[in-house]
Amino acid sequence: MPQHHGPHVAIIGAGFSGLLTAIQLLRQSPETRATLIERRDAFGPGVAYDTGNPGHLLNVRLDNMSAFPDQPGHLADWLAEQPSWRAQDGFITRGMYGDYLRHLLAETLDGATERLRLVRGEARAIQRTDDAWRITVGEDVVTADAVVLALGNLEPASPPGVDAAVRASSAYVENPWRIDAETVGAARSILLIGSGLTMVDAALTLQRPGRRFTALSRHGLLPRGHATVPPPTFLGDFSGGPSEVLAQVRRATLTHDWRAVFDRLRHRARDLWRDWTPDQKRRFLRHLRPLWDVHRHRMSPGTTREIASMLASGDLTVLAGKLTGAVLDDGKIEAAWRPRHRRRSIRDRFDLVINCTGPLGVIQHSAEPVIRDLLTRGYGRPDPLGLGLEVDDGGQLIAVSGARTPGLYAIGPLTRGAFWEMTAVPDLRGQARDLAGVLATRG
Repeated sequence: MPQHHGPHVAIIGAGFSGLLTAIQLLRQSPETRATLIERRDAFGPGVAYDTGNPGHLLNVRLDNMSAFPDQPGHLADWLAEQPSWRAQDGFITRGMYGDYLRHLLAETLDGATERLRLVRGEARAIQRTDDAWRITVGEDVVTADAVVLALGNLEPASPPGVDAAVRASSAYVENPWRIDAETVGAARSILLIGSGLTMVDAALTLQRPGRRFTALSRHGLLPRGHATVPPPTFLGDFSGGPSEVLAQVRRATLTHDWRAVFDRLRHRARDLWRDWTPDQKRRFLRHLRPLWDVHRHRMSPGTTREIASMLASGDLTVLAGKLTGAVLDDGKIEAAWRPRHRRRSIRDRFDLVINCTGPLGVIQHSAEPVIRDLLTRGYGRPDPLGLGLEVDDGGQLIAVSGARTPGLYAIGPLTRGAFWEMTAVPDLRGQARDLAGVLATRG
């Protein structure tokens, strides 16, 4: 077996971000070795794409879902070789995309077996010793020259007001990605806390005759839908602070499809975010983030039609309000919420409550062992907005001291404070390529 003496990079998390970072590393640096550390059984698809539910469609058209920025047709070429697949309005299932990622992993292992190692287990601690990192994975230790945190979206936390007895009850689901449809049983009335894409997935997964869903969120806004046919491209530009950009978007949508306008805005989002002052970023998060989320993170046309049907039939009701409490009452959950712009709360009883508020938003509250450990040791610190970890332009963590932490990097949602849009494949694939370039040059 050939001996490689180049740098060794350990990547914690083997979903899309971690997998593509490893692949790009091996492509860009012939001597680099990589170790993928994953606590789940599946390497490659991550939580988002490890599903067999045919109703779970991608939220981006397949023509923009290639894993490689410089090979836009890579996914389409792979699909053309598959014996059985179909797209609905240009959207494939998330499970099919997961198979694509598994293929990429298998292909990489075939071509670079001696340079890519897979380690199954949970990374619980990380420590700098001399010029190397030691990562504790179960009873084992992985030693590396550099470490990449590719943890994806952190698991959600229960919203305020949910009683401890409720959280411990089988009538409450804190993490909707772990729903077992069979264990939901005969639940007929279900409260979904949140009204974004996570709620949409939960409602479609658990939809049954006679079952009613109530979705509750602060603004009561549903994700908008993609057009059945992609609209003409918008080539305008955006500049200035949040208020100026909002005005520019509104003017542009008078003459162009709003989806095309937002697609253009997404491509400018990273530069705009970088140029905004901390106060401008806070104002955006406080006042405009809900509008951004529902227009930017859309449903496929097929999913849009299904949700519209559920709304029309009364199977799904969407409410705007704030959850003020949830307690157990004779096997059911009594939830109280205050409708938007009103003072008095409303109460109702539900067979099941599912937390669909989305990923954890405050990094200090993370239960992720490796995150808690590195924060305790001072290797990293929360970004000023509390969206994730503070990193420099290359993704390197900033320590409590304010200095860069040698050899410790992050990718994906953990870097939102620096880059904002780092959740979708079109953004992550470019970040993986760029981070691999940084790691390759340091070796």
